[in-house]
Amino acid sequence: MNKEDMSRIGPILKKYNLQPISFEQLGKVTKVVTNKGIFALKSISSKINPSFPTYLQQLFQQGFSRAVPIFPTIEGKYLVFYNQKFHYLMPWLKSDPPEHRGDYYHTFIKEVARIHLTTVRKQPINEKEITAHYEEVIKRWEERSQFLENFVDKAEQKWYMSPFELQFCTYFYETSLASSFARRQMDKWYELIVEKKDYRTALTLNNLSHTHFLFDENGRGYLSNFEKAGFGNPTNDLVSIYYHNLKTYPTLCTDCLEWFETYHGRFPLREEEFHLFLSYLSFPEPIYRCVRNYIEHKEKRTEREHVQRLQRAYWLTKNIEFVAVKLLEAEEKRKEETEEESHTE
Repeated sequence: MNKEDMSRIGPILKKYNLQPISFEQLGKVTKVVTNKGIFALKSISSKINPSFPTYLQQLFQQGFSRAVPIFPTIEGKYLVFYNQKFHYLMPWLKSDPPEHRGDYYHTFIKEVARIHLTTVRKQPINEKEITAHYEEVIKRWEERSQFLENFVDKAEQKWYMSPFELQFCTYFYETSLASSFARRQMDKWYELIVEKKDYRTALTLNNLSHTHFLFDENGRGYLSNFEKAGFGNPTNDLVSIYYHNLKTYPTLCTDCLEWFETYHGRFPLREEEFHLFLSYLSFPEPIYRCVRNYIEHKEKRTEREHVQRLQRAYWLTKNIEFVAVKLLEAEEKRKEETEEESHTE
């Protein structure tokens, strides 16, 4: 290890009374071999909430052990501020799932559900706040839908559309259907929530991905990346999980339906939470962002790159559509069966 390497991570590791021997840079994480073993040193933006390790400690105190711990410095601090960034130290765990682990995603989903179950809180309903939130979301979605409609109108008035404009015009009808579906689910959520006395919050990791699920030598899985953790609606994590896993080529993800059943079996969503989940999942936000990015930052990418990004956003929207419709059908069937059973008793 040369002097430049030592100057970059040496002062940080000194806070832990560790001497670096070698290291390997893997994105934001540095795999560090020290005189006391192998560790993962992560660097994060100074804009992050520096109190996030508190949530992790609270989880451990409540008996949840399947999270990657953060080691304290010799001064008892969990974050080190150096070179305009925060840094924290963890044990080194594998990012690849163990071989022959067919239930990888199910194990991941179970731990997410268990965090929600461990930290769930009931909050009293404030009808004014609920109504304000509903109206804010609906207004934002209506503005986005109008924005996309205006884009189509202007494109269709041209003699020659750009490849991006032509591509979006072919997607516009299905995009409108996705917006309408999301709106109906949001309306259903509002209809149900105003009749409730309370709503639930839980510790959510936000921006959650299966890549944040790491494994020890015995194949046990641990959740990592609590940097954006906070208390919110538990469906936030579900939306993140599906967004990350459905960003792929067109697919009918039947496994995604099983993942929801795995989650629901351990942390059953209330009826209004289920519709809230479908609404946020289904609104075609990725397509809207592509179009806005094309208008505001057209020169930063080639036309081909803009078209490719739009196509991927469309694939994501269609993959979500399959999952959302199937989950809604399953929920309606479950509800009908429950009502029939209650009538026969």
